[in-house]
Amino acid sequence: MIKLMIPWLLFPYLVDWFGGNFAKTALAVAFFMFVLCFDNLRRGFIIECALVICVLGMALASLYWPGLSTFESVKLLLYGVLTVIGWSSVLLGQPFTLQYSREGVADNVCRSSEFFEINNTITKVWCMSFSINWVLAGLSLGFEAYWPVFLIGSYMSILVASVMTEVFPEAYLSKRTLVNG
Repeated sequence: MIKLMIPWLLFPYLVDWFGGNFAKTALAVAFFMFVLCFDNLRRGFIIECALVICVLGMALASLYWPGLSTFESVKLLLYGVLTVIGWSSVLLGQPFTLQYSREGVADNVCRSSEFFEINNTITKVWCMSFSINWVLAGLSLGFEAYWPVFLIGSYMSILVASVMTEVFPEAYLSKRTLVNG
């Protein structure tokens, strides 16, 4: 997931570098995503695939609807897509984090109920972060003066999700071991 954030964080700087050309910026971001996330894209990881398709779509759309070609619109669209994909994966019983966490893990562990519960919880945490960011992106369109609050809220929700991703599995298994003796 962190690899996906790097091109996204470059977006505002690339817009300036490309002289405000949104289509070129979106293509550059899609290219960086493709390079950084090639293995996950090749394996069909839903988050990476959806984001690359969205960014390419935004590049195309910016040629026909330049008024929608703003960083704020991009955030609203991408966080909306992430929110829908994330929560859909939970509702369908296939948390998207399973794609990431299965790497380097024995098959018997991957099939365990604990493995599923851990991933389901981590996916929900990321979905909450996506949802928070979607709301913040929407609010930033109407309340531009409060952008620092929205930016801090966005970074904090991503930080919490990142920390939970790292800390939760061990905490869950430790507590389960204590409870079950």
